[in-house]
Amino acid sequence: MAMKGKDGDKNHLSPHDQNGKDGRVSPTPSWRPASALSSRTEDEEEPPLPQFRPYDKKSWDNQIQKDRDAQRKLDKNNGKAVAHLVDGELKFEDDEEEARKTRDPTLQEGNILPDELSEVFKEELYGKPLEEIDKYIKDKTFVAIAPRFQKNYIHRFTATKALGCLTPWNPARKFSVYIATNQFFDYLVILTILCNCVFLAMPDDPASETAEYVFLGIYTMECVVKILARGLIVNKFTYLRDPWNWLDFIVIISAYVTIIIDIVSTPSTDGESDGSVFNPQMLRTFRVLRALKTVSIVPGLKTIVGALLRAFKLLFEVIILTSFCLMIFALFGLQVYVGVLRQKCVLDVPEYNATASLSYVAYYNDWIKNNSNWYEDGEGAYLVCGNASASGECPSGYTCLPDIGENPNYGYTSFDHFGWAMLTSFQLITLDFWEDTYNKIIRAMGPWNVLFFVIVVFFGSFYLINLMLAVVAMSYEEEAVNTNREREEKERKEAVKEKKEKAAKDKANAAAAAAASEVTAAKATDATAAKSKPPSKEEGKQSNGTNNNKDSKVSSSGIHLGDDDDSLSTKGKSKKPPPKIIQGEESTGRNEPGTLVDRNHACLGKCCYCYVPWLRIQNLVFIFVSDPLFDLFITFCILVNTIFMGLEFHNMPDDLVTATSVANIVFTVIFTLEAVLKLTAFGKFYFSNGWNNFDLVIVVASWVDFGLSDLDGVNVIRTFRLLRVFKLAQAWRTMRVLLTIIMSTLGALGNLTVILVIIIYIFAVIGLQLFRNSYTEDKFGGDGIPRWNFNSFFHALMLIFRILCGEWIEELWNCMRAADELCMVVFLPTLVFGYFIVLNLFLALLLNAFGSESLKKSDNDDEDDKLSLAFVRLKEICCCCCNFKKTPRTSSVGPDELDEEKQIGMTDLENDSKDKQSKDQPLANGTVKANGIKHQDDKVEAEEAFNAKRDKFTDFDAARKASKAKDSKGSNADSTSKTGDSKEKKGSKDKDGMALGDEADDMDDDDENKETVVEDCFPPICMKKCLKLTGHALWSDFDESSFGIKWHKARYFMCKIVEHKAFEYFILACIFLSSMSLAFEDVYLYTRPELEAALYYANIIFAALFTIEMLMKWMALGFKKYFTSFWTILDFCIVVISLTSLIVDAMGGEDISAFRSLRTLRAFRPLRAISRWQSMRIVVNALMLAIPAILNVLVVCMVFWLIFSIMGVQFFSGRFYKCKDSSGEVLLPSVVANKSQCLAMASTHNYTWVNSNINFDNVFNGYLALFQVATYEGWMEVMDDAVDSTKVDEQPSFENNLYMYLYFVAFIIFGSFFTLNLIIGVIIDNFNALKKKYDGSALDMFLTQGQKNYMNTLKKLGSKKPQKTIKRPKARGFLASCQAVFYDVAVSSKFDICIVSVIFLNMIAMAVDHYKMTDYVSNILDILNILFTTVFTLESVVKIIGLRHHYFRQPWNVFDFVVVILSLVVIIVEAAGIVLADVLANSFNPTLLRVLRVFRIGRVLRLIKAAKGIRKLLFALIISLPALINIGALLCLIMYIFAIIGMSLFGNMKIDLPLDDTVNFQTFASSFVLLLRLSTSAGWNDILETMFLQPPDCDPDYATRPEGGAKFKYSTGDCGSPAFGVFYMVAYILIIFLVVINMYIAIILENFNQAHEAEEVGITEDDFDEFYVVWEKYDPLATQFIKYEHLSHFVGDLDPPLGIPRPNEIALVAFDLPIVEGDKIHCLDVLIALCKNVLGRVEETEEFKELKSQMEDKFQETFPTRVNTSKTSSTMQKKKEDVAAKTLQRAWRTFKTQKQLRNLTKMAMQKAEADENEKNTKSKGASLANLGRRLNSALSNFFSSSRPSSATSRHSIKSQTTASTPGNSQRKSKSTLQVPAVGPIYPAKCSDKELDL
Repeated sequence: MAMKGKDGDKNHLSPHDQNGKDGRVSPTPSWRPASALSSRTEDEEEPPLPQFRPYDKKSWDNQIQKDRDAQRKLDKNNGKAVAHLVDGELKFEDDEEEARKTRDPTLQEGNILPDELSEVFKEELYGKPLEEIDKYIKDKTFVAIAPRFQKNYIHRFTATKALGCLTPWNPARKFSVYIATNQFFDYLVILTILCNCVFLAMPDDPASETAEYVFLGIYTMECVVKILARGLIVNKFTYLRDPWNWLDFIVIISAYVTIIIDIVSTPSTDGESDGSVFNPQMLRTFRVLRALKTVSIVPGLKTIVGALLRAFKLLFEVIILTSFCLMIFALFGLQVYVGVLRQKCVLDVPEYNATASLSYVAYYNDWIKNNSNWYEDGEGAYLVCGNASASGECPSGYTCLPDIGENPNYGYTSFDHFGWAMLTSFQLITLDFWEDTYNKIIRAMGPWNVLFFVIVVFFGSFYLINLMLAVVAMSYEEEAVNTNREREEKERKEAVKEKKEKAAKDKANAAAAAAASEVTAAKATDATAAKSKPPSKEEGKQSNGTNNNKDSKVSSSGIHLGDDDDSLSTKGKSKKPPPKIIQGEESTGRNEPGTLVDRNHACLGKCCYCYVPWLRIQNLVFIFVSDPLFDLFITFCILVNTIFMGLEFHNMPDDLVTATSVANIVFTVIFTLEAVLKLTAFGKFYFSNGWNNFDLVIVVASWVDFGLSDLDGVNVIRTFRLLRVFKLAQAWRTMRVLLTIIMSTLGALGNLTVILVIIIYIFAVIGLQLFRNSYTEDKFGGDGIPRWNFNSFFHALMLIFRILCGEWIEELWNCMRAADELCMVVFLPTLVFGYFIVLNLFLALLLNAFGSESLKKSDNDDEDDKLSLAFVRLKEICCCCCNFKKTPRTSSVGPDELDEEKQIGMTDLENDSKDKQSKDQPLANGTVKANGIKHQDDKVEAEEAFNAKRDKFTDFDAARKASKAKDSKGSNADSTSKTGDSKEKKGSKDKDGMALGDEADDMDDDDENKETVVEDCFPPICMKKCLKLTGHALWSDFDESSFGIKWHKARYFMCKIVEHKAFEYFILACIFLSSMSLAFEDVYLYTRPELEAALYYANIIFAALFTIEMLMKWMALGFKKYFTSFWTILDFCIVVISLTSLIVDAMGGEDISAFRSLRTLRAFRPLRAISRWQSMRIVVNALMLAIPAILNVLVVCMVFWLIFSIMGVQFFSGRFYKCKDSSGEVLLPSVVANKSQCLAMASTHNYTWVNSNINFDNVFNGYLALFQVATYEGWMEVMDDAVDSTKVDEQPSFENNLYMYLYFVAFIIFGSFFTLNLIIGVIIDNFNALKKKYDGSALDMFLTQGQKNYMNTLKKLGSKKPQKTIKRPKARGFLASCQAVFYDVAVSSKFDICIVSVIFLNMIAMAVDHYKMTDYVSNILDILNILFTTVFTLESVVKIIGLRHHYFRQPWNVFDFVVVILSLVVIIVEAAGIVLADVLANSFNPTLLRVLRVFRIGRVLRLIKAAKGIRKLLFALIISLPALINIGALLCLIMYIFAIIGMSLFGNMKIDLPLDDTVNFQTFASSFVLLLRLSTSAGWNDILETMFLQPPDCDPDYATRPEGGAKFKYSTGDCGSPAFGVFYMVAYILIIFLVVINMYIAIILENFNQAHEAEEVGITEDDFDEFYVVWEKYDPLATQFIKYEHLSHFVGDLDPPLGIPRPNEIALVAFDLPIVEGDKIHCLDVLIALCKNVLGRVEETEEFKELKSQMEDKFQETFPTRVNTSKTSSTMQKKKEDVAAKTLQRAWRTFKTQKQLRNLTKMAMQKAEADENEKNTKSKGASLANLGRRLNSALSNFFSSSRPSSATSRHSIKSQTTASTPGNSQRKSKSTLQVPAVGPIYPAKCSDKELDL
């Protein structure tokens, strides 16, 4: 059946176009049933293109008329859709969806004019008002088309009068439109903005003030022109309706206000405007927003800002959630940590006898307030202390007192009132310098407060901040998908266009070709080779210099190569006729003998005399360059050259300096030769490849470097040599891929970088304008002006860049010291916009570019093939040299050297490239293996693999190998019998022992059913050796001998034991206990000898147990199985370590450091738990699978970093040395100029010439320095040293080398930002690959994405049902009526809003709480607290009375109830001044209970509709939890191991800042607390510094006991060990920070995407909930049915995506919903139809039908009422009946009227005749009266019948038709369908023929 409309495509019955109201894109076109399909076919003609006509008065009149017509039509149809039946099918006059469209997305304001319109557009119409080209726009508008950047853009204007007087055809307005849309006007504005930006960066320049007036004039002119062209604000498309114009408008107005204020105010003598009440400086800062105008003018920027703003909607939800969590953290801190950071250590008060003038109390107060009596730590800050248990203690002679002096960090770090608490909480979740707060709070309050920080860091920082990344990444991805779609569409159109053009061209050329063919007949016979072009530039780039033509060879330079033997055959044939010369373009891989390929430019042949000999040389060089060995040699040279470049270090011996310079010359010559040879060989094709151009640039740069080597300061050119490292990418695939990713990302980053630069610029200028005069000496006391300030534009830029790196809090403190809290206006927005949004967008781009296949796919990579081919050639050459018999081709790569897969790959490769050899001995598709089994044909293999059942094999390879294995029968027959079962079992499991699709919980059942199989003891090779040595007879019947059988039984029994659950659990318990025992071996162990003895014996017992377990497993599993599993090998190593350390202890060697480190390795015992702990094992396996890819990326990062490290060595080697005085202060260069002066004054002034621990003296030190910069820890110190550096052995000078900052900026962008984030990319990739592997049932494999979405939605449907509404109590009696009133209050939304307001007020009251409150404020807050508690108690009472027991059905109500009870308990406890209060006050802080009330704000989320997004965000967290807990467990395990290693290695290290009595490695607890902080890499550089501690600062032989200070001999004394320290810290940071925490991020991103995908599909759980909430209104008794007449209203009341706004009649008819008895419709039918409407049409495959039928069965169980009712009709049927009834009525009325008129005519004629015949019978008047009466009754009968509003069922029509008898002339009852009565108007004798119409 077809449903047709008047115009265009009526294919969408859905209410939404492809982009729904809420912006969600439905995956497929809107769904509609087969009975309502459009008649329009795909090949139907496109709608006609709009014409471009100038806009004039007539156009305006047409628009007015169009509006009137539309309104008239609407009034006529009462807004209903008019339908007709055609051949039994419905046809609608208008399409509701078409009518609902308001604009064509391709013709929006600011878009480029589509190509098809551009073709018909005439240039003379540029900038002129034209009639509207978008047919959907209902407003009165016109357009102007104008070119910009060589593209035509659409500008839309309102057609109403601008400013109330200018019509579109007014000359002034026409001129304004022309100017406003003119591209040169835009260019002028852009130029003005750029000039203005330059002047803004120079605020103190006198010219900038003058220029300001010029700029203001230009901007005002622009504004006036646009207002004249557009109008001001009243209509759409006017000036102020565009947000960008608001920006301009505000800037211009603020500029004029500033000028007026300047004029009005009276300037004082010093130039400051004293007289003004208001400082215009703030207004002047608005000028900087002009930089944003570039966005509105440059087209690409507007789209990316659009993406940012779209991201902002979701981001706004994340920001609300983050702010909410911040408030909770802040309120918690406010309640718990108020005032604690003021606790300081005060010198004990000496004895004092009070005098009259000074009492003891006054003396005591003076003493404790005197800051010279407070204890300072080594960095000049006062030590925070605590009186709680295990908190930081004061040194002897000092006492810890509360409320002493200011808070730390200039008083800015505190929880003393809500504002500072918010700032500190924000600092914690951004993880900037959070270790400082962490250490101080733990010192003040004890280690249990770690829990608060764990929640803040893991939830606040890792989850919320990464949610921002997830949101931005997702928005970017959507944007990218849309862009790609548009691009593909464009390409498709262009392809069609080209096809047409080509067809026309071919036709035209046919005749010319025919003529030309005669001329070229002779040439045609010579040219036998098929034509093939060399790769173009683009192809060269794309394939990275490869060509995929199998028959030809490809050199590393991407140039097409000739064939070896053919070209060689040209040698020595000079006697023959001159050779044939063919052009390079015509050359193929197989040229005939005697031909020469000409690859030169045409002009060379004309001017060169000896051209043929030159061609011969060129062809020979070509063969040489194309040889794989040449490439191998060059790659080897690159590697060696890289090593030589990395050898440089400070104070190099002269011989090494000479060697490196000679090597440099040698390599430069080699690379020059390579370039010359390739240039010779490839001729003009050399430059068509990017790598060749790159090589040439480097060669030229190397020679320039030689020329300038004597000059100083040309290091920059030397750095060009470092780019040689990138040449490795030619031969190294991973590096090439990563370089490609970075390059492609840089392309995409173009616009984004501009946005980032604009943001940096704006904030830098704002900072410069506001604070440039604030940073003065007097504000900073003795500290001096900080390095990072706003005093100059460059400094401001660097400071903003630092904030973008996430380092903001310390600079904010400095800024607030200089300019108060105003600084937050600059710092916080910069952080939010720059750090959270734009930088996350960078990361999103990277992740997007990092396609999951990019690192794994092996696109016919001939470069790799060439290298492997070169190695094969080398091997052959070596074999020849050694006089071995040359082996046949297949054995050159035998099965011993390579595994099967590599072997197949290699032989294929050889097939491609060594045709010469294969001519003699052609090979089959497979190679012959050593054991004589032939490989199957690849094609058959692949087919068999695909046919194998999916659930049987883990992956395609496994299936392929299995299909191979069918042929290889008979090998190892004896072992197969025993191991067959187990192998089959293993085949269906993955590496972690889980069957595909299983979950961790399913494992237990499998294990019980597992059959025990005894494996062979030894691998087959060992068995064969044994047979040879001991004689075959001994072993041949061993299995059948009695001992053999007993042995087999014993092993079988042992297998049973080893595989038993109880045994596993026992070993797991032993592992946990032995691991825990290690935690007690701290530096205090010597004080507890009993514990020491117990640990010693426990160690022996555990070692024995683990040894016994190992022996049992040897016996049960056999050596073959035991030593082929990673986990059992790990067990073996740990057992060996334990036994070795026990033996060494027994021999008394525990003091030897080598053996001590062996004991340290016992810390790896917890690793054994992983293999036995299923959930952990899954995580570790995921990591293991990711490790190769991560290592691959890490190695490439190392190469990237190598370049920066070598540059660092060249720039800073030996320049970080400085002269320090005895207190460690660096001296000024005016005091000590250089090393010699420093050393001369060393004895007299105690000066020392020292190097920084982190420096660039060699490449390895450079790596460590760069690692610190990349993790943003310790990078300030490195950058300070670099910026101050002068020359070698000279004293550094402040900011001597200021622009060296740029080196670090470049490194952070390329070295840190790109490369470290690529690791996240790799992990997410592997994560997704694993997910694909484990997800889904077998049937899911056969479903399309659309079908999966549909099934998932149906599954969600089945879990929801309509809820019965809580009935209002029936009012009988006074109590019941009261209860009814309470019920009304409880369910009213106004009551809820009141409660929410009270919650907010309560939160504000809690936030008012602060340190040292006055009693007045304190009392008010107490009263308010009682008041709020009363309100919430009353709320609970009201709801309990009104809702009765239903109150407790909702979890939120239960939560409220618990909070109310707790609040009441708190008030009672606080009010009762009894002993109980004292007891509680000492043991528990009652304010904690008040914090619980904060969580009531969560109730706000229920009520705010926008909180839907927040619910989704929290849902993402909840579904992430299981995976996050597994990762958390792994994190704890790794931290546990590192804590024990740290305790063992660094426990006796001297306590020196930043280590103290709470931050150290002395005990397990302190180590763990420290490592928890280091897991975010916070302050790891400080800890590393202490590990560099060396004599004379420490004792190398003796360590000190922590208690009593006794010395004892220790291998490293109390010094650090730099080597161990660097390895320990870097390993920890890499494993935890980069890998585990990135997994955390990957899971959050993944789960957020899942939560969002549910929404992308279009329907979420919330939508179903909302459906049933609305349903309750129409079906209060939860009968699951509603009346048919309510359906339209019900669907109209729903929100998108399910809702369809009215009019929705067509859509509901199209749904064809079943109607049951009583004209009712079931909720599930409505819901399924609406879901189909949102999800689009779903293809029905067999598998899909099967799943659907399963779902139907499930629905029948869930909704029995639906099954028990019988269908009587459907919505489609109803509509058809309605339309049919109307049609019948219309036809019947027409028929009846015509009949009556015809009868009247007949009768008139009869009467006339009768009159003539019987004049005397009747009078003329009587007959006319009779005729008039009959005519009157017929006509009145016709016109009085009313049009029916709707049709009744057939049954009612039938009954009424039968009821109406022919005699009825009047109706007794008026029915909806009025069938006209037919009276006897004509004689009864009339024949039937006369009755026909």
